[in-house]
Amino acid sequence: MAEKRLNLFAIDTSSKNISFSILWKEKFINYNSKKISASDILIYIEKYIKKFSISLKDIDCFIVGKGPGSFMGLRISFSIIKAFSISLNKPIISIGSFFSIAYPFIKKYKKIAVLTDAKRNLIYGATFYSDGKNLILKEKEKLYNIFDFISKREDYFFITYDEHIKEEALKLSLNLNFCSKMVFPKANYLLKMALPYYLKKRFIPLENLKPLYIYPKTCQIKNV
Repeated sequence: MAEKRLNLFAIDTSSKNISFSILWKEKFINYNSKKISASDILIYIEKYIKKFSISLKDIDCFIVGKGPGSFMGLRISFSIIKAFSISLNKPIISIGSFFSIAYPFIKKYKKIAVLTDAKRNLIYGATFYSDGKNLILKEKEKLYNIFDFISKREDYFFITYDEHIKEEALKLSLNLNFCSKMVFPKANYLLKMALPYYLKKRFIPLENLKPLYIYPKTCQIKNV
C-alpha cells in the first residue's frame, strides 16, 4: 500500500502580515498579505480552497501561530483553528510565532534573537539556537527593557518587524548584527516546522490551546 500523503493547514495572524499555508498533495500553497485585516482571512481561505480544489476534511492537522502578537488577530486565528478542529475532529499543533521569524535564518546563524514592540518602552523577545537544521528555543517569549535585552546578547543575530525597535537597538550599539529587512511571522514556516511535531504526535488538547498576546493596559504577555 502506498504511503499516505500528509495534508496540513497553518495560519498566523499575530502581526500585520496575515498568512496561511497549506501542504496539499505534497505541494505548498502560501498566502501572505499586509493589506488585509485578520477578520477578512476566512474569505481568502475559502478562495484558495476552491481554487486548488482542497477538501478540509482531508487535512490531517491544523497548525496555529500562537503569538505573541495582536490580541484581535490571535483571537480570530484561534477561533478558526478551533472550529476546524472540532467540526472535522482533527488535531492541532501550536507553535510560537517567533519561531517562524527565526526559521529562515537557521542555516546561516547559530544564535538568533527575535524582538518586537510591547509599548510603554518595553519589548518582548525570545532567543533561539540553531544547529543548521533544527531551531531550538533557548529563552521563551518575555518582556524586557530593550537595553537589558540587547546588552546581554550582543553576539546574536537580531530580527524584528518593528522598524523603530531596530533604530532604538542600533542607538544602543552600532555593532549589532541586525537583519537589514523587517521580518514578519509567516505560516509557511510554521507548517514546515510542524512536520516533525506531527510525526511525533505533539498535538495540543483544545483546553490547553492558548494564545500569547499583550494586554494594552498592563503591557504584559499573558495566556487567555
